[in-house]
Amino acid sequence: MRGVFSRIAAIPGRIARNTSAATRLSLTVLLVALVSLVITSIVGLTRGSELADDVLDERLVAIGASRADEVERYIASLQRSTVGQAISPSTADAIRQFASAYEELQVDNPVTDDLQAVDEFYSDVVAPRLTEVRGRPVSAAGLVPRAPAAIHLQANYVVPGDSADDQGLIADAGDGSRWSEVHSSLHQSIEQFVLRTGVDDLYLIEPNNNVVVYSTAKDIDFATSLLTGPQSGSALAALINSFPRDPEGGVAAIADYTRYTAAGDEPSLFVASPVVTDGDLVGYVVLRIGTEQLTSLTTDDGSWEELGDTGETYLVAADDLMRSDARGFIEDETAYLAEVSAEQTATEGQIRSMRQLGTTTLFQPVDDDDVDAALAGEPRLVETTNYLGADVVSSQRALDIDGLDWAIFADVNRREIEQPVEDFARNLLIAIAVFIVAITFLAVRWSDRTLKPLRIISTRLRTVRRGGDAEAGESSEALPANSPAELVDLAADIETMLATLEARNAAAEERTSERRALLRRILPPQVVRRAEAGERDVLDQVGHATVAVVVLRGLGALMLAGSGDDARSLLDEFVEEADVLANKHGLDRIRLTGDAYFAACGTTRPHLDHAQRAAAFVLDIRQLIDDLAEGNPVIALSAGLDSGPVTVGLTGGSRLVYDSWGPTVRTAAALARRAASGEILASAATRALLPSSFAIDDQAGADGTVAVVTGRTTDEETVL
Repeated sequence: MRGVFSRIAAIPGRIARNTSAATRLSLTVLLVALVSLVITSIVGLTRGSELADDVLDERLVAIGASRADEVERYIASLQRSTVGQAISPSTADAIRQFASAYEELQVDNPVTDDLQAVDEFYSDVVAPRLTEVRGRPVSAAGLVPRAPAAIHLQANYVVPGDSADDQGLIADAGDGSRWSEVHSSLHQSIEQFVLRTGVDDLYLIEPNNNVVVYSTAKDIDFATSLLTGPQSGSALAALINSFPRDPEGGVAAIADYTRYTAAGDEPSLFVASPVVTDGDLVGYVVLRIGTEQLTSLTTDDGSWEELGDTGETYLVAADDLMRSDARGFIEDETAYLAEVSAEQTATEGQIRSMRQLGTTTLFQPVDDDDVDAALAGEPRLVETTNYLGADVVSSQRALDIDGLDWAIFADVNRREIEQPVEDFARNLLIAIAVFIVAITFLAVRWSDRTLKPLRIISTRLRTVRRGGDAEAGESSEALPANSPAELVDLAADIETMLATLEARNAAAEERTSERRALLRRILPPQVVRRAEAGERDVLDQVGHATVAVVVLRGLGALMLAGSGDDARSLLDEFVEEADVLANKHGLDRIRLTGDAYFAACGTTRPHLDHAQRAAAFVLDIRQLIDDLAEGNPVIALSAGLDSGPVTVGLTGGSRLVYDSWGPTVRTAAALARRAASGEILASAATRALLPSSFAIDDQAGADGTVAVVTGRTTDEETVL
C-alpha cells in the first residue's frame, strides 16, 4: 500500500520533468493573460451594464414626458375647441333655433306610431345591448324618454328605419317639422367640426331644462332633459349642473371618463363650455370623447418602436384605473384577458367589460401605491410590478390638467432590459474563448522563439553527428542577436565546422540568383514564373494580339563613321528606354535582333485595346528616337504594326529561348522594313482596331491594306 501511495505522489514530479521549458513558458503567459482578461471583463461588464441602464432610464423618462406633453396639449386643444364653439355667435343662434323648434314638438300626446317605434327600439335593441355589456338584466322602462318632442325626434333620428338606406345619421328625416329644417341647414357644418376634431359627439343643450336639443351622433340621450330625463344621473348631467346659474363665457369644464349609458356604457369623457351672449346664458356646448384618441396618443398610433418589445405608455387616474388601452390588449386581446384572469389583476366583471367594450379604460386596475406616489410627488423612475404582475422599470409623472387627476406611466419589462446585458455577457464569453485560443497560440510561438537558440544548437550538433550533411534543415541558421553569450560561443564552435559547407551552399545560391535575375531581364514576368516552375517547352496560341516592330535606322552608318562605341551606347540606351515604354503601355519585348526591336501586346496579359496600346507605344518610341537623334542626325525610326493570332513559346530545354512566331509577327516586321524613315505602317487588321484618337493616313497603301499612323488627335488614352 505504501508503494502505491509513493507512486501516486511521484506523478506530479514526473509530469513536471516531462514538461518542456517552452510549455512552461506558454502556461505562465496564458495564466497571466487569463487573470487579466477576467478582471477586465468583470469591470467592463459591470460598467457597461450601468451605462446601458442609464441610457434606458433617460430614454424612458423622455418618452414618458413626451407622451404626457401630447396628452396635455390634446386636452387643452379640446377645451379651446369647445370654448371656440361656445363663443361663436352662430352657435348661440343654433341653440335658439333648435330650442324653439323643439318646443313646437312638445304637443300633448305623441304620435302613436312614434311612441311604439321608440318603445320597441329600447326593448329590442337598447336594453339587450346594455344587458350583455353589464352581465345583468337591464329594463327598458327606465331608459325610454316620455317628452313628446323627445319621442318624435328619437323616432325619426335615433330609431333605425326599415331599409338599409335609413341607417345611420341623416340630415332631414322628412317629417316636415321646423326642427328638421333647422337641422338640415346646420348639421353638415357641425358634423364637419366633429370629424375635424376627432371627437365622438357634440351636444347643444338649452339652459332651461338642460335639454339636448342637438346631437351629432344621435344616441339615446338626444332630445332628452338632463334634469328630469333618463340621463339625469349621468356624468354629462353632472357636468352641466356644475356650472353656476350665471356662468361666465369663455371657460371650459371637464368630466373624467365614466361609463356612459347613452353610448352603450362606453367610457366617455366630456368637455363643456357655456354659451353666453350679452350676459345671458343661451345654452351649453359639450364634446364627448371616447377612448380611441387618448390611446392613439399614448401608443403613438399603435407603434412601440421606441419602447422595444414590451415597453408601453398608458394613463392612470386617481381611482387606480386606466384611462387608455394597454399594449397587450391592443396586440392580442384574447391572450391579454387570459393573462389578466390568470394573474387575477382584474375582477370577472372588469374582464367582461373589457371584452364587451373593447377597451381597458376604466376596467384595468393599476397598483394603488404606484398611482398615489405618481400623483403626489415629482416625476419618478422606479422598479416595480406592473398591472400584470411583471417586473418593470417605470417612469411615472402626474399630468397638469385642471379637472383631471391623471398620471402617465412609461414601463419597460425588466427582463427586456436585462436581455441585452445577458447577450453582451454571452458574446463576451465567446470573445474570451477566442482570445484564449489566440493568446495560447501566441504564447506557444513566443516560447518557441525564446528557446530557439537551444534548438538551433541542437540541430547543428545533429548535423555534425551526421557528418555535416548540407540538407540538415536548420543547420545553417544563425542564432538570434539577443542570444546568451554561452550559447553564442557554443554556436561559434559549431559554425567553424560547417563554414565550408555553408560557403559552398552560398555559392550555389548565388549562381541560382544570377540565373533568375538574367531570366527576369530577358523574359516577361509571367514567362519567368513558368520557367522557374520547371516548364521548358511551352507553346501558347494567342488569338488576338498586336505586334509592334521598331527598326532603328542609321546604326550601320554610325559604325562606318568610326563611332562603334557611340552606336553601342545608343542602342543600349534605346533598348532600356524602349523597355520602360513597353512596360508603361502593357507590351512585352519578345525579340531584339540587330537594329530591330520586337514587342507584343496581349500575349502574356490580355488587353481588349491591344492595338491602341501598341500604336501609342510606337508613337512614344518615335518621340524617343527623335530625342536620341538630336546628337546623331543619321538615326531614324521605321515601324510596323499588325494584329492577329500570335504563337508565343518557351523552348530550348536547358538553354531557354522565348520568342513569338506567326504571320502577324512576319507582317509587322515586313511593314517595319518597308516603312520609310520616321514612318509607322499599320496593317488593315490593326487599322480597324484603332480608335478615332489616332491620326491615320489611309492612302499610304496602294491596295488600301496599309495605313500610316501619323500621330494622336488627343492626349486622352483609353486603358482597358
